[in-house]
Amino acid sequence: MSSPVVTANNTSQNTKSYELAVPVLSFGGAALAIFLWVSGLAGDVRYTIAGCLVASCILAYLAWIRPKKDIVALTTPVYSIIFFAMPLDEPVATITLELLYAVSLSILLVRLKSRFGEAAVAREEGTLSGPLADYVDKIKPACTAIPPAGAHRAAVTFLRYASGEYGDVPDEARDGVLALDGSGCAPAFKTAFEILAEQAVITEKSQPVPEWYKQFASADEPLLARPLPPQKKKTDGYDDGFDAALDNALLLLFAAAWNGSEADRGYLFKADAFATRVIEG
Repeated sequence: MSSPVVTANNTSQNTKSYELAVPVLSFGGAALAIFLWVSGLAGDVRYTIAGCLVASCILAYLAWIRPKKDIVALTTPVYSIIFFAMPLDEPVATITLELLYAVSLSILLVRLKSRFGEAAVAREEGTLSGPLADYVDKIKPACTAIPPAGAHRAAVTFLRYASGEYGDVPDEARDGVLALDGSGCAPAFKTAFEILAEQAVITEKSQPVPEWYKQFASADEPLLARPLPPQKKKTDGYDDGFDAALDNALLLLFAAAWNGSEADRGYLFKADAFATRVIEG
């Protein structure tokens, strides 16, 4: 299976190539028309407008794959077809109109990138994207010491919590801690199981945040998705440290499961929207 980070990077590179093609094709067609006209070569310079037609189709595609749609950019192929079909007797008029249209397409491309955001990253089935993919890839070296049974328990514990089956989380987490015993993996993974077990009980029973609860140690921070709060800030029952511990535990177990239990990736992929919400806060 391809790396999620590599997949996202390849998609980004493809998008940049399409963006570059818009001015290259549109101005390239105009340049070819000028060359034919100056050289006196046979041929109708009007057919070089095909460069603008292809460029406008690419621009429309770039507008389509963005979360916010730019109607102007989406309709540029229609104007290109009208432009191509319109008979012009003078080559100078055709070349001038082609250059103006190439400038317009370039301006629309800049407008698309500045006002309508980056293109949505397409991903392959079974791969991650965005900050979640970056974090999972970052944690991968630390997951090599996790035994398969421990990675599987990490997947089950995460999925139980994500689906709201809080009553089953403590037992799964307990089995996960036992599976990690003697494996030599970082203590943070055991702590993640313990945090989920504790917080699942608190959530299921609607208990208030206790004065003392399980937290990660400062030595665990390199493996965590979010930095540890410098100090607890508790206001009206809300505790930064309590929530940060839960988020980090969920994400750490997700990363451990994804990297260590390939058989569970299908289930984790279906729940990656939950993990994405956690990491994006």
